[in-house]
Amino acid sequence: MIGDLCMNFIKYVLIFLFSSLIFLTSPSFAKKAAIVIDFETKEVLFEVNANTKNYPASLTKIMTLYILFDYLELGKLTNQSQLKVSRVAASRSPSKLYLEEGTIIKVEDAVMALIIKSANDVATVVAENISGTEKEFAKLMTKYARELGMSNTTFKNASGLPNRAQLTSARDISILSHALISNFPDKYKLFKQEKFTYKGKTYKTHNRLMQSYEGADGIKTGYIRASGFQLAFSAVRDNKRLIGVIFGGDTGKQRDKSLKIIMDKEFAELGINNKEKKSIIVKKESKKIETNAYSIVVGTFKYRNSAEKQIKLIKNKYPKTTNAKKSNIVLIKVSGKQLYESRFENFSRNEAYTACKRLKKYNRDCFIRS
Repeated sequence: MIGDLCMNFIKYVLIFLFSSLIFLTSPSFAKKAAIVIDFETKEVLFEVNANTKNYPASLTKIMTLYILFDYLELGKLTNQSQLKVSRVAASRSPSKLYLEEGTIIKVEDAVMALIIKSANDVATVVAENISGTEKEFAKLMTKYARELGMSNTTFKNASGLPNRAQLTSARDISILSHALISNFPDKYKLFKQEKFTYKGKTYKTHNRLMQSYEGADGIKTGYIRASGFQLAFSAVRDNKRLIGVIFGGDTGKQRDKSLKIIMDKEFAELGINNKEKKSIIVKKESKKIETNAYSIVVGTFKYRNSAEKQIKLIKNKYPKTTNAKKSNIVLIKVSGKQLYESRFENFSRNEAYTACKRLKKYNRDCFIRS
């Protein structure tokens, strides 16, 4: 009892301290915001100004990567596909690879350049090669955002370079981060890499927490003057993944420290400390996944009968999606509470991805388990 009171007191102190900084910023856009969610249940564990509209800066590139991964999954591109560099792309301001007009870059190199270097010229290259122009690609980005449930987000470019009309929120970025990790688990592993080499030059990640935070495995930093220092971040401890997003840091160091404190607190409230070795976590996550070892989760409920009703509803309304797949109600524990997951099992990775994508088109919640 006393322990719970202490943890609640700490939580309110954190919110107060974080919120007190917000009112020092512009009244139209409160730059400082944060959210932490439980990956499994999507439960919001901590939030301050989570719905406040902010400039996404380079967090924009998470959506650029999401679409690029989608095109790879659909077979519209391959890792070896060659993307042509235009004059417009070559002229983009740093951070960049300094690509030259008329040259090409392979998709696999473009992916790493976006993740590690956060290259603005590469973001435009991807946009133009998929949609013809960056303007059209931004429309596609916004369409994807709506399909994922990102109601506060509008994209105007693929990089996050300043544009007054390009807006998002901490909550929306947490939704996007969750979707990328859920729908592209193999591709997401690339975010663990801390450097990559292109044409003889090695680039290091901007995400400093990757080296210092227990269980860290991605995903993206961002900064423009109007938004402050930002971070979308994921960490796994004791098989529990949390996703955190923070906007409006005065410095990168302050941003990292603030999110670290909040994430540590939420892990602690779940009864998870930071004594587990990072090498053990990496080893667990690197286990080979068998064929047809994927499941899709279509709902999490307090009562078993609610979970059963969800299974019946999905079966009846979307038979093609669940045809010949085993349904199951799985009892899980979250923060000491028993919940029931509605699952369909025995999917291959591609089948699970396709099934979830189809359900999300009908505004049904869905994420993938392996």
